[in-house]
Amino acid sequence: MSLQQEHLPKDKPATEREGYGFSFEDFLEDQWIYLVAIIILLAVFFYARYAWRKRNER
Repeated sequence: MSLQQEHLPKDKPATEREGYGFSFEDFLEDQWIYLVAIIILLAVFFYARYAWRKRNER
């Protein structure tokens, strides 16, 4: 007994984004929330380092 699938997915041509692979704009579009989080963490780190230096100058 052979089971056949009636509705197999059709092959679609690659979109422009899929066709060219990696691009910097696509990376930024997909990962912007992580990049913003990294920038915030770096800002907090550099501010804490600055405040610690300022406090220990005396």
